[in-house]
Amino acid sequence: MTTQIHPGEVVHSMDHLVLDLAAVTGQGAYFTIYSLGLMRDVGPGRVALMRVHVDGRTVDRCFAETIGLGMRMQSRLRAMGGPTVGVDHTPIQATIRRVPTSGQGEHWVVESADHTVTASWSAPDRPFWLSAPAPVFHPTRDYVTTMIGYRHAELVLDGTDVPGVPYDHPGWGERFGFAFSSCHVALAETAIEARS
Repeated sequence: MTTQIHPGEVVHSMDHLVLDLAAVTGQGAYFTIYSLGLMRDVGPGRVALMRVHVDGRTVDRCFAETIGLGMRMQSRLRAMGGPTVGVDHTPIQATIRRVPTSGQGEHWVVESADHTVTASWSAPDRPFWLSAPAPVFHPTRDYVTTMIGYRHAELVLDGTDVPGVPYDHPGWGERFGFAFSSCHVALAETAIEARS
């Protein structure tokens, strides 16, 4: 067996955590962390984006280890035309850290001068490795990652529990051909600009 070198430029390599909660009121919550090892045009570091509905108000934030990092991530997301969570306001400098847990799952804390956010993923489904050559996910990029769906998740903003529960995400279910949770992580997600 020989080593295979993939011909292409690495666009990003990161851990990407998504906590997408459905609420009975119809106003769910969305929280995501980008733990970037490498991202072209953004750089390394950690960014967290959040939109939640608590106490009759909507809280939409971008937290980042540096303001510049947050602004570059916001520009990237705007250019992609994807979700608009956390892209319309000046980033907030924060500490974003993973807290070790005794069980299987993820626990993260975001701390800024004005906010503390804790996010937990637990009750994991069986992990699987995903290889998605272009154009499955992107017209010109190959993707590889390890995916884990979680059946339980919690989000707390400044001591207040954010309402909502994980659900089977229809978009991911259609792509994978089986039920996949809206609360999930992609470990070592790598995108490669494929050469023709």
